[in-house]
Amino acid sequence: MKNIIKLIGKSKNLSKNLEYLYCKIPYIFGNGKAFAPLSIVLLVSYRCNLRCKMCFYYNESEKDHTKNLIEKRKNEELSLEQIYKIIDDASAMKVKVLTIHGGEPLLYPKIFDVANYAQEKGLLVNFVTNGTLLNKEVAEKIINSRINQIIFSLDGPEEIHDDIRNVKGTFRRLLSGIKNIKELEKKGKKIPHLCISTYVSAINQNCLGDMIEIVSKTGIKNWDVGLITHNTEKLTRVTSKILNIGKKENQGSLENLKEKVKKIRIGELKNQRKILLEKNKKYKLNIIFPSEKAINNYYNPNFNEMNYCLIPWSRAVISPYGEVFPCVNLSMINCVMGNIKNNSLRKIWNGKKYVEFRRKLKKNKLFPVCSKCCHINNVRRLED
Repeated sequence: MKNIIKLIGKSKNLSKNLEYLYCKIPYIFGNGKAFAPLSIVLLVSYRCNLRCKMCFYYNESEKDHTKNLIEKRKNEELSLEQIYKIIDDASAMKVKVLTIHGGEPLLYPKIFDVANYAQEKGLLVNFVTNGTLLNKEVAEKIINSRINQIIFSLDGPEEIHDDIRNVKGTFRRLLSGIKNIKELEKKGKKIPHLCISTYVSAINQNCLGDMIEIVSKTGIKNWDVGLITHNTEKLTRVTSKILNIGKKENQGSLENLKEKVKKIRIGELKNQRKILLEKNKKYKLNIIFPSEKAINNYYNPNFNEMNYCLIPWSRAVISPYGEVFPCVNLSMINCVMGNIKNNSLRKIWNGKKYVEFRRKLKKNKLFPVCSKCCHINNVRRLED
């Protein structure tokens, strides 16, 4: 399996096919066990300088809870030494990628120590950012820490982006952050692979066709567009019952997103898709966009483009407090597989809880709370 891990990533198509096989083989034959994870998502902190309307942690109904959670559990946050231990475990397991997420990762004071240590241990390092804190000094630190990929969040032209992010000036600061990275490239520095990510909501659904020019002007060629994830109390309750999860304090929630955020007009979104197809003949961006089937079934809570999920066979998510989750969606219902403060990542990964969870997932194909997840929907390249 070590040789397969080395092969993954050498070419895009080869990587995709090998990753699929690497997860599908134990999915079929492993009886709940998995090969070593390909990637780890580390949520270094839930702190953020923005209050985005579609965010797991800072949407209108959840922001006060997240603020209280951070204060209540501040003494439980992982130390730098504990994060290094996670990286040591991941390296020993031949994990390929560490994705640093949040919250806003650039608010974590030791992010570049983490990135440098992960690089030294042979991991590729990605991080997801709103870009507003990426000044020239931070851009230099990103280059020096050899971060491999940055995913910037962009949700519309200036007025709409700032509205969604709930902080005026966010759009301009984001573009300035991207510019600071691109300026270093002009000086001959090797910069990370850059990508832009957009969540489609009712707020920005009619301006996607206008965004392609903005994206193109940044000089970034990769643009991932996905439908917002949302949830209901019923989907959470049914999933919790299947997994025998009692009532616990959640870490984020999408159960109460406002209609003004999630009420997408299907006809408008299909029209925007056509506009992007036509305009991209000029701009030639690599665009990931929801398929027509996914758009048509947006209001069907039981529809997913795939009837299975391989993520728990390839990736683990670790909270700022050390809990290990199969994915971010399931962290919102406290589907905890273990805590790295008590056991190593290796022991948790194929431990009793994880194995039983994977067996249940395979038996059920998907859980109700998986509806609208971007890993099983919205993952197609925009094309005719």
